[in-house]
Amino acid sequence: MADTLEVWIVNAYRGSETVNFLQEQLRPFLSAHPSIRIEWRLLTFANALTEYVRAYKQGTPPDVFEFGTTWLPTLARLHMLSTVPSGIMSSRPIAPYLATASRYDERVYGVPWTADTTCFMARKDIIKQFAIDPMHPLSWDQFRHICRKIAENRLYGCQDGRAPRPIYFSCRPERVTLHRMSPWLWSGGFEYPRLHEKPISIMTSPRLQSTLEYIDELMHISGSTTEEARMSNYEGNLSFFLYGHTAFHMTSLFEAIRNVVSGPEPTVNSIPTQVIAMPCGPSGSIPYGGGSMLGVSSATTNQDAAWELVEALQAPTLVAAWTSWIYSLPAIECDFWERYLQSPDIQVLYANMQRARTYPMHPMWGSLERRLAVGLSELMWHLVEFGKNTETFARAVRIDKEINEILSLYWEVEI
Repeated sequence: MADTLEVWIVNAYRGSETVNFLQEQLRPFLSAHPSIRIEWRLLTFANALTEYVRAYKQGTPPDVFEFGTTWLPTLARLHMLSTVPSGIMSSRPIAPYLATASRYDERVYGVPWTADTTCFMARKDIIKQFAIDPMHPLSWDQFRHICRKIAENRLYGCQDGRAPRPIYFSCRPERVTLHRMSPWLWSGGFEYPRLHEKPISIMTSPRLQSTLEYIDELMHISGSTTEEARMSNYEGNLSFFLYGHTAFHMTSLFEAIRNVVSGPEPTVNSIPTQVIAMPCGPSGSIPYGGGSMLGVSSATTNQDAAWELVEALQAPTLVAAWTSWIYSLPAIECDFWERYLQSPDIQVLYANMQRARTYPMHPMWGSLERRLAVGLSELMWHLVEFGKNTETFARAVRIDKEINEILSLYWEVEI
């Protein structure tokens, strides 16, 4: 009798090719386990968490599924995940934060699969012009000075009008805005509070507010516009990689990894670029650490087969092939690192992962993350349109009040 396993994978880039790729990678495993059949479903990070919770409530969860590292506390608190049996993880996590992110309430619920970290990039001509060492972060003062020089060159030194502007900040109300702003906040000395305490202050935190003042200054130097603030990630990448409109850019790993694994895509990468360390604020240079994990549903009737499949999916050879194919980073030790760690870009990203910070491991983080992303977007949009003024703080007070209202639901039940 066949053991049919329903497996949900989060991957938007490769689409339907994903199933064929993973089936081929799993061919030795499936040949050795002829009773196992896999039914695949592909999701995006935008809808996966909602779909998981809906399926669980309806009594039809997948047996094996991929999920974001920040979702683990929510899924574990809802009793949707089985604990990971000993011996399943064949390789060590590549960075300390991944080991921490796999746990909730002293139990291991997730098997690290892919890794994500801050990807801060610069045009190579800018790196050369200002003698920037990609591995050693600029101080905030140094970075601000370079941004001023770039802006002055655009205004007074460039004859053809094609000189880049320093940097732009996306203000769209999306999770990615929070992921890309958090490194600035952490580097500026802000720390997300322990969410078990009440009341909490996030947007009104003096450290966060002082960092916003620095971001506001960079926006002013760069001449940020509302049109830029509206740009999608795709539009922002085209602006940087294809047209070279800005000197610096914070983006996803995709283009950087593709440049290393497959070479620059001519239709996208017309400007030579390189990954550099995140600028160093008062508290250092602190990147974001995220990624994805594999888990097994607590409701599956095929626990043994499900964990055997997870073990196969987390095998170092498969993880190396998978992350190279989707242009991501492996969350474990594997030959991807032996093959590509000589690349300067991968060296910076690897160093980022070693000192990366994650969000609080809290069951309500999914709801808080959405509100924080929208709130941060609102504050940044206000900076673009009006600069920092008394209304900026008034908005921060209102957002913190709403965040405390969300957390009050948890406090009433748990505390």
